[in-house]
Amino acid sequence: MEGDEDVKALEDKPLQIVKMCSVGLASRIHRTILRNILPRLHKSITKEAKSDTQHKKAAASKYAEDEEILSVPIALAMVKLVQNLPKGALENNIQSILLKVCQFLKSRSKDIRHIARDTLIKISVSLGPKYFHCIMKEMKSSLLKGYQLHVLCYTIHAVLKNLSPVLTVGDLDWSISPLIQTFNEELFGNVADEKEVAGIVGKLMEAKTSKSYDSYEIMAKFVSHHCLTQLVKTMKQILESTKSHKVAAKCQEVLKRISFGLLENQGLTEEALLVFIHGLASETLPALQPKQSEQMDEAAPDPRLQPKSTYLLKPEPPRGGVRPKASGKSNLHILINFGLQTLYMLLKRSRLVSTNITHLQMVDPFVGILTQCITSKYVKISTTSFRCLCWVLKLPLPSLKDHTKTLTNKMFIVLKNYAAAGAAKADNFDLVVACFKAITVMVRDVKDHTIDAGQLQVLLSYCEEDIHDYSRQATAFTLLKAILTRKLNSPEIVEIINKVSKLSITADSSHVRLQSRQVVMQYLLDYPVRKKIKRHLDFFVSQLGYEFETGRESALEMMASMFSNFPQGMIDEYAGFFFVPMSARLINDESVKCRKLTALAIKSLLQKVDGNKRDELFSILLAWLHDSKVSHKRLGAQIAGLFVEVESGKFEHHLADILPIIHQQIEPCLHNDLANEEESVEREHDILLFNMLTLLCKVMRECQLTRNDQYIELMNPIWESIEQHIVHPHLWVRLVSSQLFGLLFSSWEPNKLLIQNSSRSRKTIVKQSYLEINVHEKLKKLSADFCEQIHSPLLSQELGDQAIKNLVYLSKVIKLTDQESQELARDTQTQCNGDLEHVPKIDKFKTINLRWLIKRMCREAALEASQNQNVTIKRSCVTKWLAAVAVDLGPNLLPQYLSCMLPPLLRTANDISPSADESLKLLAQEALDLMKSIVGIEIFTEIYAIVHKNVSDKKERKKRSKAMEAVSNPEIAARKKMKKNLGKKEAKKEKSDRISTFKKAQKEKVSGFCYCVSF
Repeated sequence: MEGDEDVKALEDKPLQIVKMCSVGLASRIHRTILRNILPRLHKSITKEAKSDTQHKKAAASKYAEDEEILSVPIALAMVKLVQNLPKGALENNIQSILLKVCQFLKSRSKDIRHIARDTLIKISVSLGPKYFHCIMKEMKSSLLKGYQLHVLCYTIHAVLKNLSPVLTVGDLDWSISPLIQTFNEELFGNVADEKEVAGIVGKLMEAKTSKSYDSYEIMAKFVSHHCLTQLVKTMKQILESTKSHKVAAKCQEVLKRISFGLLENQGLTEEALLVFIHGLASETLPALQPKQSEQMDEAAPDPRLQPKSTYLLKPEPPRGGVRPKASGKSNLHILINFGLQTLYMLLKRSRLVSTNITHLQMVDPFVGILTQCITSKYVKISTTSFRCLCWVLKLPLPSLKDHTKTLTNKMFIVLKNYAAAGAAKADNFDLVVACFKAITVMVRDVKDHTIDAGQLQVLLSYCEEDIHDYSRQATAFTLLKAILTRKLNSPEIVEIINKVSKLSITADSSHVRLQSRQVVMQYLLDYPVRKKIKRHLDFFVSQLGYEFETGRESALEMMASMFSNFPQGMIDEYAGFFFVPMSARLINDESVKCRKLTALAIKSLLQKVDGNKRDELFSILLAWLHDSKVSHKRLGAQIAGLFVEVESGKFEHHLADILPIIHQQIEPCLHNDLANEEESVEREHDILLFNMLTLLCKVMRECQLTRNDQYIELMNPIWESIEQHIVHPHLWVRLVSSQLFGLLFSSWEPNKLLIQNSSRSRKTIVKQSYLEINVHEKLKKLSADFCEQIHSPLLSQELGDQAIKNLVYLSKVIKLTDQESQELARDTQTQCNGDLEHVPKIDKFKTINLRWLIKRMCREAALEASQNQNVTIKRSCVTKWLAAVAVDLGPNLLPQYLSCMLPPLLRTANDISPSADESLKLLAQEALDLMKSIVGIEIFTEIYAIVHKNVSDKKERKKRSKAMEAVSNPEIAARKKMKKNLGKKEAKKEKSDRISTFKKAQKEKVSGFCYCVSF
């Protein structure tokens, strides 16, 4: 009991520290670990292996022993153990452990080296950066010669890479000297030479790649500013002493990696980096300048003295020719390029900002250095200097005022020397591009300086040449935009703009066309060309008939840009100038994309002009609609649709002019007499009909026409014409007619339509709209027409969806009429007191009921399933319609019609044939689940069983009658069987013909490809 109380007391105080053992016991454990366990563990990893006593050529196997591989990770366990011992245990034991692990790295077995390297990495991560210097010291003392040096460099990189997440700036300062010495040995010493020996590289995995470049980058990432100079000093010494291009290239790569590391260094501020770069450039740049004695030309001969004889022969040159003088400072330009590249990356990454005064003060001295470097004899220095100037010129620096003119002159000298035709190649190309970018920034952003007329003329000549060179087009357009931004004027600008205008149409690249349009638009907006603007506008209007589609698209996009940017007065002045040619292209252009762009451009124009000008343009449109040519009427209908989209509800004041024209053009009698005409004429009239109906559809969406008594007399004959176009032979006409009825149905709620009809039937004076006249006959006619759309082989997905929406509305109205007729019949029967002779009979052929409509739709689904199993559009439409009708009927009325609705759904959901469509089966199952949730499980199950039984009985009767026919009328059965077999044979033949045609086409394609390849 007392023990339980102690345990409960401990549970009540979980944060209380519990002593596991006494001080004496802890001391005894500590001594045991140090005197017994650690020596035994150390002995296990220092035990002499079998391979240590064998010569490398006498080894029995090239694979390591299991004992050697398993003993290496013990070192990690020892480190973990001594880390948890009191202070002093780690310092006393770590050196011997590291030494043995480094000894394992000397093994010739690849597996042992790999295990030892992984163990050493884990030890270094466990110990932290504090012990990296100790690890480095032990590795250098163990790996001294031959292949071990390759292993040393590879292992150091692996350790540094894994320590990177925990390293901080300054952790590697104590080890920087041995690290640099090791890496330089791999890059420039004997180790570098061994990496080129195929025998060594093939046998030693660590010698295949050089990891020193990556190691330099990691080292630069964590070096402190105190050791920054030491990092670059060694490279400078190597560059000064070597005359090898290969060594200089390696130094350049090392400096490049150092630059990347310095930019990622979190401990180096921008100020420290700028001081370092300035010091490096200031110290190295004078060494590259030629001495004064070298700059002085030979003294001119004294005219008073007698000239030397020109007949004396020069001394004979030595064998092999005169050797050129070697310069000891020939590689120092790499250091300057390294500093400038670091400065450029600082500017590009926005680490030096114009809002920081300290940054501006420290960047200002670089203006003079960059001015001196852009004319260097080393192309890379000049290129990097220009790249830096592209950013420096944007900063508000005081030194720019003193050096701007000098910079400009030097830039033009560089262009003169390197931008000539054929000179800009390789590194010179980068120099020319960078120079053009710097000049662009100078022209655009340096407001205190303006280039003179001669310099502007030179730049324009370069732009005129470069806009046709795909490799320099980007810089040419940017420079041209900069010149236009400063509104610099020159006679050559007009000529260049004319060429750019042509290029905006004829260029193959979309990017070039876009740049050209932007340049022309900037010129038209910023320069005083109002008197000459007609010529530019006329050029782009004339390009609407350009032979290639891309050119026409560019002209249309240019016009749309003009409509968006030109002032209102100019748009109103030239509205008619643009309107008529663009409208003509809306009909005449063969490209669908160009016609869409034309419509968008016309809409943009109509949105920009004022109301009076738009009315003037509408009068042109009316003239086209009254014209006798079908193409003009089509044009007028399409443009009128654009007017509707732009004016929206304000278009209502044009309805008195438009609606009679629409009524006249959509009358069925005009389109029924075209059977004997040519196909092109019939097609023109079909498109005209489609355009007129589309116009009416837009008008109905924007203007309230369906319930407006003002337009009833105009709209009723229009709706009667549309009713006849529901079953028009052209698919587009069917679709837009169905959409128009969808808009009409959406404005009338079913119950309100019947109420309104019954109330107005008593008031014969009130005007009735289309739907209110003979509602029952219209319901029957429209239902039959939309069912005919579903039945038609021209059915598309969009038309099917719209027809289903219309049939859903009609089914709602028919449901209400059924209820109304049933109530009327009950009331009449009540009034006649059960006398059946006096009860009026309802003609079932003049009315329509919901059951008939459901059976008609289900018959369409069954017909598609029996004739074309692979096509599912009709069945999916019918399934959606049945689901919508079921929701509308509700739990009270749905059981009456469920027996008619279930057969097509069951047939689809239970179809197990391989060609069955899974999405259609899922849709049918969802419809069945919906009906089940509406009527309840019991009623649904009962009706489901009845329907299923009826379907099974029908199949059985059909099967029985077929068997009886084979006995009673064997000739008829034989003919049917023969017909079936002939059908199968024809299907096989069609399939084989298709396969052979496909193979023949593939063979011709392959042979044609081989023919092309042979040529």
